[in-house]
This record gives sequence, C-alpha cells and structure tokens, in this order.
Amino acid sequence: MKKGYRGLVVLVIVLGILSLLRDGFIGPIALATGLPDEMVWQGVTGLFLLALTFLVAKIFNEEFIHGYIERSWSVKVPNLIGDIASGIVIFIGVCLILSLVFHQNISALIVTGAGSAAILGFALKDFAVALATGIMLNFEDTFKVGDKVVIDGNVGVVHKITWRNTVLLTDTLEAVFIPNVKIADAVVKNYSLPNPNRKQMISVTIDYGVSVESVERILYAATLGASGVKLAAPPIVSAMEMTDTGVRYEVRFILQDYRDLVLSQHAIIKSILECMRVANITVAGGITDTDGEITLNSNTIANRSKDLFYLVQQVKVFHHFSKEAWQTLSDLLIPKRFSSGQVIVEAGSRKHMMFIVAEGIASRMRVDQNDQLIKQRFIATEFFGRNALFAFMPYLATVTAETDVLLYELNESGLKALLVKHPELTQLLADTLASLDWIESNQSYLNEPMHPQDVIHFVRIHEGHLAANYGKNQPLQ
Repeated sequence: MKKGYRGLVVLVIVLGILSLLRDGFIGPIALATGLPDEMVWQGVTGLFLLALTFLVAKIFNEEFIHGYIERSWSVKVPNLIGDIASGIVIFIGVCLILSLVFHQNISALIVTGAGSAAILGFALKDFAVALATGIMLNFEDTFKVGDKVVIDGNVGVVHKITWRNTVLLTDTLEAVFIPNVKIADAVVKNYSLPNPNRKQMISVTIDYGVSVESVERILYAATLGASGVKLAAPPIVSAMEMTDTGVRYEVRFILQDYRDLVLSQHAIIKSILECMRVANITVAGGITDTDGEITLNSNTIANRSKDLFYLVQQVKVFHHFSKEAWQTLSDLLIPKRFSSGQVIVEAGSRKHMMFIVAEGIASRMRVDQNDQLIKQRFIATEFFGRNALFAFMPYLATVTAETDVLLYELNESGLKALLVKHPELTQLLADTLASLDWIESNQSYLNEPMHPQDVIHFVRIHEGHLAANYGKNQPLQ
C-alpha cells in the first residue's frame, strides 16, 4: 500500500468501526457530552464518510487520472485536471453526506456548485478548448508521437502531445510548442501517413561509351546492395535524357522510413561510386543537390589505389616516407572488412601484422596512466598492432569492430618486401617508432620539446627489433 493512502485508510477503518459501536462507543460519548445519541452517531458517521470520500478522490486522481489514463494515452495529464476531478468527487461526497446522514436539503448547495462550475468554465474556456483538442488528438490518428508533420508552417517530429500543447522537434533540435487551440483550426500535413515511406531519386550522367544495359545492371545492384539501406520496393533505373556529356539516368527508390533519408542517401551514393570505380566507368564529378534530387555530373572517379596512397600518407608511422615508398607500401597493403561486433584480433595472439583503419571504428579496452580501464577507439588513418609487426610481441588486448570497418593489413612478408626495396626505411622507422613511444610515455609533459637524447633509448630498442626480426635488408638489383 502506498504511504499516501495509509493514514486515510487507517482513519476510515477506525471511524467505520466506531460508527457501528452504538452501545460501546456512541452511548458513552453521548452520555459524557450530554448530546443525543443520534447527533453523536451522525457526527461519527459523517466523519467516516468524509474520510472515505477523500480516500476515493485521492485514488481516483492518482490511480485513474494520473495512472490509467496517462499509461493508456501515453500523455502527461496536468495536475489541474486531477485536482478538478478530485474536487468533483469530494463535492458529490459532501452532498450525499449532508443528504443521507444529516437529512439536509442540498438543492441550494447544488445550485451554488453549478453556478460556480459555470463561472469556472467560462474563466477556463481557452483551457477547456485546448483540453478537448488534446483529447481529440490522442484519440484520433491525425498524428502521433514520432510522426514528421507540418503544423501552421512549423516542420518537425512530434516529440510530445500534452493536454495544452503539442511539442515538435525540428531538424535543428529546436523544440516548438504549438497550442492545441491553434491545431484545432490548422491544416496538418503528416509525412508519416499512410506510412513512413519516402520516395527519393538519384540522377547520374554516364559516358556514351557505356551500354545502357551495363548501366542499368550496375546502378540497380549498387542501390539494392547499399549497406544498411532498407527499401520498401526494388529500385527502378531509367535512361531519361541524352546530354552533351552523356546519358542521364535516374535511380528511383522508396525508403521504408523517412528518418533514414540522410544515412541511406549517403550509403547509396557511396555504393554507386564504388561500383562505378570497380567497373572503371566514367561518371560525373561534382555532386549537386537541388529540390531533393542528387546529381553526379560527368567526370572520372578516382580509383581505390589513389585513395590508399592518400591514406598511408596520413598514418603517423609512415609520415616521413618518400612518394616512392608510399606507393610501394600502398601496393603491399591487404584490405580486410569486418562487421560490427566482430573480433579483429584476440588478446595474446601472435600475429605479426599491423592494421590501418580506412573506414569505420575499431576499439579495444586498455589501462591508462592512472590505472583506469578505458575504451580506446581507432578511426580513419589510425592504426593498431605496431608492436606485433615490428617487435613480434603478442597483442595485449582484443580489438573489436565497433562499426562495419575497412582495414588495411601490413603483415611480416609485406614489411620485408618494403624494406628490401627501400632499405633506408629501416632507420627511419626506428626513429619514428621511438618518437611515438616517447610521446605515449610522456603524455603529461607534451608541452615540453622532445630532444634527441630523450629518445635515443627507444631508438636503440627499435633498431634491435628490426635487425633481429627483419635482418639487414639489401636493395633489389
């Protein structure tokens, strides 16, 4: 039993028992006070029924108004509504007590109550209209929480429907409060009805040298195979126009949920570009977005090797390589894809390889300088496993794909081939790895400059590791 009810329940029980004890309680009280037995009984019974009325009003307010109704309609009922309902219950209870127990004429009281209710209703007429509209919105299917709507020129997702206002959350995360009184006369446009599907179109201009059949097949497969995109129906690919630069094709598709528009559009464009790249098809360069249509104007898509060349340039271990070394390294890297949640490498495993993140996020748990266990995330251009590759040490922690990731693996044989072709990289790698070690071990003092004597110890260690594991490499003849 709730604490708020205990006092009233105990009082009701006590007064109810006392009102039944005419000989054991009513009589002695009447004798002691000199009042008639009937008057004492009426007083005790009246108090019992009044306490019972308050208990019923409280239960009606908290369990029905703020309990059942709020749970059923998924709305927050204003306290004023509960107070008015409780007041009505108490008024009815008092009238019944005066009439049935004290045998009073309650006509004047009812008239006074009706007049007061009329005055109160007139004073709260705007609130009453808002209340009625709020009830209507909760019962009808005009819109519900989560729908994207346009109300009185305001565009947003319905965040909450109260008895007085409807709250919209705009694309810029601004909360717009629209009084329900205005909604009663406003034109409402609901993008989520009859379903949350969203039609979208991507326009691509492709060189005349590619057959229509090939383009249809590639665009269809690219749209259908875009990662994470949920389509309500298969896409439609159509040749629409012959332009000065090529044939303009349109890919029409229907998303299952309009809220996925941005991510889905990104995934589909990415998938189309990747398929074009693999098929060596010339498409437009430059992307324009007008009136909801995405257009790729004609040009050559950069191939994957250039992407990889730019990627290795940004990896700290390889910052100081020459262009020739970057190109050699790009050719030696092996692409690896992992799904979200998949383990990339187990703790304790002795795999002589390092991974570079190209797309997505990988993560592992590690102990920081304060001996706290934290999650370390790796994003594009970051890497893990350098000690496993260069020093042949086991992995100290399990690395997991936090999202779908594309990694590039540099393994023992690849590094050997790199050092054979570019033997000058051995000393450069030792110096770079030593600098990274010094930075990691002196993170609290990074404002201080790093001097050569500070890292000489680390340099010697990495020179020893590289000599022991990869030998003294001679250039290829």
